Amino acid sequence: MTRIVCHRGACRLAPENTLASARKAVAEGGDIIELDIRDSADGVPYVIHDALLDRTTNGRGYIAETDSAVLDTLDAGSWFAADHVGEPVPRLAHFLWTMREEAGFYLEFKHSDPVVVGDILTRLDLRDQVFTYSESAVQRAAIAEALPWIKRMVNWRDIEDCAAARAQGYQIIEFHAPDVSSERLAAARGNDLEIMIYTPLQDEGVFAAAISEKVEYMNTDYPAAVKQIRDRKP
Repeated sequence: MTRIVCHRGACRLAPENTLASARKAVAEGGDIIELDIRDSADGVPYVIHDALLDRTTNGRGYIAETDSAVLDTLDAGSWFAADHVGEPVPRLAHFLWTMREEAGFYLEFKHSDPVVVGDILTRLDLRDQVFTYSESAVQRAAIAEALPWIKRMVNWRDIEDCAAARAQGYQIIEFHAPDVSSERLAAARGNDLEIMIYTPLQDEGVFAAAISEKVEYMNTDYPAAVKQIRDRKP
């Protein structure tokens, strides 16, 4: 069965990368929460997408230059809607602990120490409940070196070779919807790679095709729409 991966939680219905968004994603039928990780100035991993605080919080400046004591006071919900005023920027450990019984996790490393993240996952007994990715080749290499036990994903646009992806130890390959072809899906299967498809659009054709192809993961901003198609009886 195709598992529904919720991009930054239910990011269309609640402020992205917050616990409110994660809870809404589960309520909408999500199986896995995708979240972004960045470290504070004092080395605490937080769940936030941008390098700058400005877009999604009432703070200013770079998260990497801001101490955790300050980050813990910020509002990450008021930019989205009045009923989310006071939503905090979640520490990674708290986010994972809170949602651990309700969902799996796709951890996208933006800029974070994999050793620290690995220690959190081990302490919370979540090693088998996560997979990881980073757009940064340097960060991907650091993850592979520090966390040889963790399940890792790579995007087709990073490598464009399923055999090479498997040889480098990846277990999952992601295709943006425009990159999907029957030949590429076959190559992924032939190299024992799980498949994830991503689109930011509410595209029922993409959702239906992914489910019909029995891909392992559909990464979406619209979990309820994917679930509705997945749950249809043949």
